[in-house]
Amino acid sequence: MNFKMNHTVMDWSEGLDTQSFSGLALLKAASAQGARAADILGRHQVLESLAAYDPEVVGTLPLAIGTPESDIDILCRVSDLAAFDAFADERFGGFDGYSRHLRNATRHVAEALVVCFDCEGLPIEIFATNGPTRTQYGFIHMLVEARILSVMGDAFANDVRALKQSGLKTEPVFAKLLGLAGDPYIALAELAELSPSELCERLDVPRN
Repeated sequence: MNFKMNHTVMDWSEGLDTQSFSGLALLKAASAQGARAADILGRHQVLESLAAYDPEVVGTLPLAIGTPESDIDILCRVSDLAAFDAFADERFGGFDGYSRHLRNATRHVAEALVVCFDCEGLPIEIFATNGPTRTQYGFIHMLVEARILSVMGDAFANDVRALKQSGLKTEPVFAKLLGLAGDPYIALAELAELSPSELCERLDVPRN
């Protein structure tokens, strides 16, 4: 997917723009669970190890809507998956539960290498594919979900947590609660191009 930074996207304030999600600050401030995850990632220098691959931490923990079983998702931009496979073996192969597998290309996502391991009991998944991390679906979904949570409020966030506790995945939960038709992953991503007022209008809520 090509994420185009048009003028409406730039209307979002600090905290809800694309620049606000890098590093560990948002994760650390999100919740006690997020703070613990940020501490583990920091002490083990996970992002520092991945610095050459433009890593971005994404998922539910930076948004404070995770469950006790939630993992940390890290997106990477990788042009040579075989070389990254060897790097991952060397850097992360000693961690508990280490595994990796190739994910075949789909209509919307290029071939990817998925690396999984546990770090002090924290499940970590690295998604490596040949595309800028901030245009990958994982980042776009987190960005859109943060904006939706901002305009919908605490009651909506509680509904998201409740449905996730029942076992549903995050994007289908948002789509279900918002009544979005079609593929929930595509439907959510399409909201990334909306300005604050356009998103409020689409969701039929007053703008704060």
